Amino acid sequence: MKNDLVTREVIRGWLDTAAEEMQNAIIKSAHSMLIAEGRDATAALFDDQGRTLAQASSIPVHLGVMVGLGRNIARRYPASVANPGDIYITNDPYAGGTHMPDIAVCVPIFFEKSLVGYALTMAHHRDIGGLLPGSVSLKARDTHAEGLRIPLVRLANNHAPCESIWDLITACSRTPRSLRGDLSAQIAGCRTGERRLGELFRRWSPAIVREASASLMDYSERLTRQAISLLPRGRATFVDYLDDDGLNPSAAPTRIEASVEVINDEITFDFTGSGNSVAAAINNVAASTTAIVYYAVRTLTGDSVPSNDGCYRPVRIILPKGSIVHAEYPAPVGSRGVALKRIEDVVLGALANLAPDKMCAAHSGQYTIVSVAGCDYVRNEPLIGHMGGPYAGGNGAQPQRDGIDCSDHGATNGSMVSIEDSESRMPLRFRKLELWTDSGGAGCLRGGLGYEAEVEWLGGEITATLRRERMRFAPRALQGGHDAPLCRTLLKPLDGSPKELPGKIDFIMRSGDIVHYWTTGGAGRGLPRDRDQSKIVADVLDGRVSLEAARSVYGLDAEQLVGA
Repeated sequence: MKNDLVTREVIRGWLDTAAEEMQNAIIKSAHSMLIAEGRDATAALFDDQGRTLAQASSIPVHLGVMVGLGRNIARRYPASVANPGDIYITNDPYAGGTHMPDIAVCVPIFFEKSLVGYALTMAHHRDIGGLLPGSVSLKARDTHAEGLRIPLVRLANNHAPCESIWDLITACSRTPRSLRGDLSAQIAGCRTGERRLGELFRRWSPAIVREASASLMDYSERLTRQAISLLPRGRATFVDYLDDDGLNPSAAPTRIEASVEVINDEITFDFTGSGNSVAAAINNVAASTTAIVYYAVRTLTGDSVPSNDGCYRPVRIILPKGSIVHAEYPAPVGSRGVALKRIEDVVLGALANLAPDKMCAAHSGQYTIVSVAGCDYVRNEPLIGHMGGPYAGGNGAQPQRDGIDCSDHGATNGSMVSIEDSESRMPLRFRKLELWTDSGGAGCLRGGLGYEAEVEWLGGEITATLRRERMRFAPRALQGGHDAPLCRTLLKPLDGSPKELPGKIDFIMRSGDIVHYWTTGGAGRGLPRDRDQSKIVADVLDGRVSLEAARSVYGLDAEQLVGA
């Protein structure tokens, strides 16, 4: 097959399609709406050494973690240990995972009795035990309070399910039926990958597939090095802050710092200067931070580069141990997403300082998740979930165009759970969900808008949880643009006065209570008064920019609105 580029590309397409089909199998067969609607799941294929062959277009913070996890699985279950019909499972954050709700399921793939690869899936589960329903409590003081920690073990051995392991895992969950259903969906995804990779080996010989896979990895490495070599040489740094320590709204902010250095065709990300890990469960293990870096590198190369092991060879990462970006056992990490979005901001911010014409201004930098926990008296089961609607606010202004409104196209890349689905599954009503006027940072290129939502609770008493950011530190602009505004949350009890809520809090909601929240947009780029007047007029007419801001910030001539 040597130098047969056509065959190589056909095999690449086969691998990519197989990974996407794995992903679809999970989504289509999942039990919980977090996976079925929110698409909080990921799939990938690996060779017999645990090297990434192909990844689905899903969640970068899962995909990056799975790069290392695939190697761990190959070391633990190599050809001499793995059996056909095996299933492996783990969720250990300190052995290649992320946080406990993200469970990885893997199936070894055999062809003619030889191990040829692994199919791996990862999905976020509704509940895996721990301090509070949902298994993402900010108040957990160590990882043992966050739920069941599963080492890398067999869930099935040579086609025989390990029923004791199944029983143990489901016994620790408040939603055992959902957990079993979603794990079964992951297994279906792995079996799909197993079937498709087997078909690939039957169509071409193992020698050809291995040669093509190695060639594709080398190709991805060459293209990634080429993209890095086009960046300016030197070092750039970006610093941003979490609002607090995750527990006390008036606590000192938590610093996250990243420097990026380009030397020839290699790139180094150095997080020296980041704050220490904190008592709250907002820390990130090394694998999570590494995933953010891998995502950032992939933004430089684009979709044309095959997503495999070769993409990450020119990348070096320095993570200070014991910091919020490299927490050490047994630091709690259940609500890692709070800090994860800021890690993304500083990594992309450092690249923007190095090469501003290639990168966006800061995105909203947080996602609004209103978790609820109580009792579903209709179904007579625990009520655990999220209120739904958009998670993320707006994206930052792009190099050549405005930012995207209300989009989670970043490292988390999730899909919103529709408000219709939320209202059909939970006793709540969305009274308002609309773009938030003036929430996109002003600029010659405007930041994408965030949103405003009002949700009324219609059921019995529940505990609601906020895990929000950007209440004190706004998304940063580029090249003279304006930062986006701060987020805000208001609780309107049926029988009391409205109350401002901090970003991270557990609070009680009863029937008739309303939570009203504003989620910021992305930052702007370039001087606002350099923006095309016709675009400003269109923004005013569309409700994206207020007339007051159009005049005072953008310098709109009022006559431009006449006849518009």
